[in-house]
Amino acid sequence: MSAGRSHAEDRERLARVLAVVSAGRRIADPLDPLGREARDRLPAATGLSPESVELALSEHLETRPSDDDLVALLERATTAPRCHVVLSANVCTAALRAIAIACATSPRVLAKPSRRDPVVAELCARALTEDPCFSEAGGSIELEREASPSAGDELHVYGSDETIAAIRSSLVGGVVLRAHGAGFGVAIVGEAADLDEAARSLARDVVPFDQRGCLSPRVALVIGALDRASRFVRSLARELAIWSQRAPRGALTPGDEADLRRYLATVAALGASLEGEGFAVGLDESPRALVLPPPARAVHVVPATPADLAPLLAPWASKIAAIGVAESPGSKPSIAALSPGARVSKLGRMQRPPLDGPVDLRGLGGARTRSPSPAPDP
Repeated sequence: MSAGRSHAEDRERLARVLAVVSAGRRIADPLDPLGREARDRLPAATGLSPESVELALSEHLETRPSDDDLVALLERATTAPRCHVVLSANVCTAALRAIAIACATSPRVLAKPSRRDPVVAELCARALTEDPCFSEAGGSIELEREASPSAGDELHVYGSDETIAAIRSSLVGGVVLRAHGAGFGVAIVGEAADLDEAARSLARDVVPFDQRGCLSPRVALVIGALDRASRFVRSLARELAIWSQRAPRGALTPGDEADLRRYLATVAALGASLEGEGFAVGLDESPRALVLPPPARAVHVVPATPADLAPLLAPWASKIAAIGVAESPGSKPSIAALSPGARVSKLGRMQRPPLDGPVDLRGLGGARTRSPSPAPDP
């Protein structure tokens, strides 16, 4: 039993989370009406190709959590009379996990979907409203146009740092804020790693959601000499070209296209690049600092020694949400220390995190802040 909660309350919290998982299974199923609707609506809402939407729904919805995952999720969640959720559009499946965490926090959930992509949030809410197990566990869920939490409520915000700052400044006193801002992933290819296998694994992490998520790797540090990094660039380009046939990248916005052109011009002065239909790979031959490419299935590759990892990653540490490792050049604790709070996983599994709490674990203890109480009237 969790501290401050009864066995009955814990059973209800678990039942509500399992109802969300059940909703996810319906959305993942192409034969279910919810699954068909998701596949019909998501390409237009997200800009992803239909093939990329299918990849997201069939492989990246959290529909089979282990018992240990669920225990961890419930332990990480707090309690509140109401939980509001403000959702982002970057990752089309992310609403499912966010709603599961909210349902562990409170029986009453109010979700504000992204205006650009409300699809999974709407379908999940519909499934929960129709699920008697959810209502029997005390659950209720509503979609709201604007989050308006009251003192004592909990507010979960997923979005840009600017969005989080604006919401934080507008809160009334006594609201508990859990904020999850911008981030990206980093791949580390150890000296003993097979380069072709590491490239296949990295491509599997780059392609989902067209690299827009906070777990999406955008930088790869290859331990060894320049020649090894050059060979990795060629292998990665081959793998991304294969994926471009299986699940084409969606059309880039004019802004993303401009950012990609700027990145490729920068990396041309630093080393070399390979660009194909729907992807780009850059190589900095003598890195003094990391260059972050835009989320356009673009990966920045650098050669490095184990001693280079910390100084190269330190300026970006607060933004690194995930580290994927192929044949670690050091122990797991030393890798994790490169960015405290980042998820550390095997390369190829970065986009399949367990349903054990927020996908973004950075500063989990410090991310939960209470808005100040208003000053008393004079």
